[in-house]
This record gives sequence, structure tokens and C-alpha cells, in this order.
Amino acid sequence: PGTSTAPTPRPAQRADRPGRPASAAAALGVNEGVAVPQAWVRQGRVAPEGEVALLQEDTEALRGLGARLVRANTATYPWLSWSASRQDPDTMRRADAWVSTVQEAGLEPLVMLGPWPGNQTSSYTDTYVPADLAAYQAWVAGIVERYDGDGVDDMPGLRAPVRYWEVDNEPDLHNSAAPRDGGGRVDPSQFQTPAQYATVLVATSAAIKGADPQAVVLSAGIYRSHRAQGRDWLQRMLAEPGAAQAFDVLSLHLYFHEDGLESVAQALATWRATTPDKPLWVTETGVPSTNRAPHVDQDWQARMVAGIYGALLAGGADRILWHTLADPPLGVGPREQSPFASHSLLRSSAQGGPPQDKPAGAVYRRLAACLDGVDVDALAEVPAEGGRLLDTGRGWLAFWGQPRMPAGAAQVTDLRTGQVGPAAATAVAPACVTRTPAL
Repeated sequence: PGTSTAPTPRPAQRADRPGRPASAAAALGVNEGVAVPQAWVRQGRVAPEGEVALLQEDTEALRGLGARLVRANTATYPWLSWSASRQDPDTMRRADAWVSTVQEAGLEPLVMLGPWPGNQTSSYTDTYVPADLAAYQAWVAGIVERYDGDGVDDMPGLRAPVRYWEVDNEPDLHNSAAPRDGGGRVDPSQFQTPAQYATVLVATSAAIKGADPQAVVLSAGIYRSHRAQGRDWLQRMLAEPGAAQAFDVLSLHLYFHEDGLESVAQALATWRATTPDKPLWVTETGVPSTNRAPHVDQDWQARMVAGIYGALLAGGADRILWHTLADPPLGVGPREQSPFASHSLLRSSAQGGPPQDKPAGAVYRRLAACLDGVDVDALAEVPAEGGRLLDTGRGWLAFWGQPRMPAGAAQVTDLRTGQVGPAAATAVAPACVTRTPAL
């Protein structure tokens, strides 16, 4: 790839927008990056103290990558959904352990709440909206109160408030394709419809804001954000009474394996067409490192890390979370060996021990360093022959193709190899370029 591409329009930003990151590096996060395999817990292979040790290994790896934000899905550890908490008395202990470990590592938590586990909803219910909506709201309010940091009924040892709450997961997927393990019981077209999700969104948001008026509420991540199907579902949901006012931040998901950034452009277009007045967080994105497509391999995935982050930042996204941290370790259940396993940044060791970098992990780490201290509102894509360039205020991120270098380019760091050298006429993406200091 190396064709010239017009810069993506970046919407006007507000300094007070909810969840605004302190720097461009703070935009980098990882989805489900702190977790314990469910199979290990169910098999009794991990004691409570062992769970904490595994969580700490993940936070150490995330800090090493330079990630700043981590997301907990209701379908993964600590399995914090209304239905799971009613069945498993250990849910709150695990939620406390997760929040404590994440905060001790200096990471920001984004916590999903919802009535059912977000990836397997139809395995738990044939009716998406809880029959006792008031009881569900009381549970949501209790969770938020425990982590809001106001000194009333807080978790013991809470270090800081948990401010970011996401309401469920990928409702447009559940409404258009049979949910995993659904057993054919549910007609997808009648399950988690835009109207049904809007009912849960409005109720959940009211409970969250009632417990913590400073909380930032995210919509559920729209799975098909880059397709007309996902955009249509979102528009129909937003048309429901109170839905558009019930969340502060639009959450989108973005998965693809094409060798290009057209899907990123389509996801950004969905945002601008639906909620341009709200900040955008891409709470799940990634590309595989193995696939039947001939161009897909670990080196391609590494290049796409910078391409996706660069294009989304150029388009105005505030937070972007890669899916996910590491390949599933040996011995987990088949559910956790998902088709998305190879999207991870790290590979698990066959002999045990800490996971090791894939090429994608190395690029992610160097990208975080390149963006550290950069004001996110200073980011601006500039025209570049042969590729795409993001001006960072102190230099440029070459995130696609082989862009021609602007005047003042001084030093180039190859984000794949880490090699540093003087700037030439062009730079091969992904690369971080410093600007010659003004005299």
C-alpha cells in the first residue's frame, strides 16, 4: 500500500468532552486485557489469591506495552452482569479484585454493565429486557455506588472513582445473527431489537447517573460499525425515546481483515452520520495475525496496528482499545479459543510464564512512546503524497504507505524494528518522525 489518500476530516473537539484523554498516548487501551480464563475458574485450577496473581501479570504486561485504559466485558472476568451476580456469590469479590488490581497498576478502568453476559446473551434468556427492570436498576446503582469514590458504601481500599461505564455489548450483532450458543431458541430479528436495547440503555443510564452524576456512560459497542447494517441499527436505536440522551460517548467496534483502511473510514462515517456531537471511543478493534487471506500474517498485523490507530486518531476518536492482550493459554475451554484469538498483541508461551511480543505488540509499544505527551487536540492529518501522515505537534506519525516527508523532518524511528535514522525524502509506515527544533 502506498497510494495517496486525502486526510480524514476531524470534527471540532471540545476540551471538556467526557473522557477526554490527557495525551494522545492515553488514547491507547486494550479490551479484556486483565482477565482469568473462565475454564480455569470453573475447573477449580485457580484459587482466589491465584486469580489476583494472574490479574497482576496482565496489568504488568499492559504497562509494559504502554496501554492506559483497560475494558472489562460482562462475558469475561469478573463476569459482572446482573444475571451472573445473582447466581455466583463470588462475583463481587472478583469485581473488587479486578478494580483493585487495575487501579494499583495505574490503569484506567472501563467497566461494562448489563442484564446478561454480553457475548452469550441468548444462552441466558429468550427475553432481552429484564422482567423486573426496577430490580435490575437497583443492582446497577449498587455496583456504581460501590466504585464511585464518594465515601458512601465504597469498596474497601478503592483508590479512585470508576468513572467509565458501558451499557452492554454488540446489540446489533445479536439482533442480526444467531448469538453464540443460542441453540436455535431465539429468532435474532426479534431479539435485542433497537427498541429493546434502548429500553435497557435508558434504564441503565438512569441508574448509573443516579448513583454517580459524574459518571460517563458509553453506549454498547456497535459491532457492524463499518457497514450499512450496523449504521441502520444504530440510527433506529437513536430514534427511540430518550436513547440519544442516555449516553455520553458513542462506542463502536471495528473488525476486518482487508488490506486497507476503508473500514476505518466507514466506521468514522457512521459516527459523523449519527452522533457527531458526542465523543467516539472504539472499544474493540483488531485484525488477525493468521487467516486464510494471503496477506494476513504477523508482520501485516503489526503494520495495521499503526494504520488503525493513526486513522482513528486522525478522524477524531478519543479512545481506542485493541482486542486483545495475549493469545489464550493452553488448557482453556473451546469458547475462549475464539476466531479472534490471533488478534492479540502478545503470544502465550507453551512452557508457561509471561507472554512474549508478537510484532504487533512491539509496534503498539513504540506507538505509545511516540504519542506520549502529545496533546490529543493538536493531532491533525496533513496531506502527504504516497501515504498518510498525522502531525503530532512535535513531529509526525507515518501510519500508512510511504508518505513524502514534510520540511523539517529530522529523525525517523521504524515502529516495527525500533531502528532510528535520519529522515529521507519518504518514510515507510509505520514510523515516528521527529521535527527539527526551531532555531
